[in-house]
Amino acid sequence: MKRKILIVGGYGAVGSSIAERLMKVYPHHIIIAGRSFSKAQAKAEEFQNKVIPQQLDVNNLKDFSVLNEVELVIMCLDQQNTDFVEYCISKGISYLDISADYQNLQEIEKLHCLAEQNNSTVVLSVGLAPGITNLLAQYVVSQMQNVESIDIFVLLGLGEKHGDHAYRWTFDNVDSNYTLKIHDEEKTLKSFTQPLKTNLSGNRNFYLFNFSDQHVLLNTLDVPKVQTRMAFDVEWFTELTAFLRKLRITRLFRNKKVQGFAIQSFKNFPMGTDVFGVKVIAKDKNGNSKGVSVKGNNEGRITASVAAEIAVLVLDENLPKGVFHSHQLVKDIPVFLNRLKNYDSGFQINIQ
Repeated sequence: MKRKILIVGGYGAVGSSIAERLMKVYPHHIIIAGRSFSKAQAKAEEFQNKVIPQQLDVNNLKDFSVLNEVELVIMCLDQQNTDFVEYCISKGISYLDISADYQNLQEIEKLHCLAEQNNSTVVLSVGLAPGITNLLAQYVVSQMQNVESIDIFVLLGLGEKHGDHAYRWTFDNVDSNYTLKIHDEEKTLKSFTQPLKTNLSGNRNFYLFNFSDQHVLLNTLDVPKVQTRMAFDVEWFTELTAFLRKLRITRLFRNKKVQGFAIQSFKNFPMGTDVFGVKVIAKDKNGNSKGVSVKGNNEGRITASVAAEIAVLVLDENLPKGVFHSHQLVKDIPVFLNRLKNYDSGFQINIQ
């Protein structure tokens, strides 16, 4: 490969994991970039200088020369607007985004025609949820006829180390109301309500949560009802959160000072493990159901693995041009998921 891969946020936890995976395939062709050149340089030295450090602020970009030799951008930061992705597309650069924020993904979806015109492939829903959740949903739909509903269950470990932004996003959404089109009717749902019980690393309740995958799948699959629910590995904490939601106390979680205190508490007094899991159950019009699932440890690591594999697809396969979600591009989903074991032998897949 003559041209390079630019990882924005490349010295962060997930970004550096992506770089570590891709530098083995494309040594000296990976640029890790962010606002701090010293952090990028330190990470490059940690990787025996097999990656290239660069200073880059996508929200205040005056010099675009860093993109001159770039073939693919992998975005690991949430953005304030679509200016940067639009510039990349206008230059024919392909783009991969690990964002979980549906509002952000919606804005990028609108750039489909621009990407087609400029010979650029843009891939969204890359990671665990969205990402693996989308792939499992696509797979079960391909195995059944007349699917009437899809239930997605996401298990997250409280012991997982996250950045402050990920914590704040979770706190904001614990107390959110959101709209889904179910059976062609707009419905307003409350997060952390309407529990469903299933067995995923133990039998437990999962509660509605505003992950982007359900919105995307309702728009891209011929299924009238898709809902995503979440639980934590510490069961009492999940039930406490649901109880506080019922009492309307979770609105306090939106306060930035409360969030800051809670984030420090999680960092100073960790509980739970770094386990994660996803289970998808589809039901048809006759009441038949099919379930598939994956489990593992370290959500950040699996997000990086998915991103690395999607990046290889974009670079090595003749993919269509435009804006797509991962489940619209991965042709053989079981093979793709099994490739993730190359990065983590503990990754478990249950697909029949």
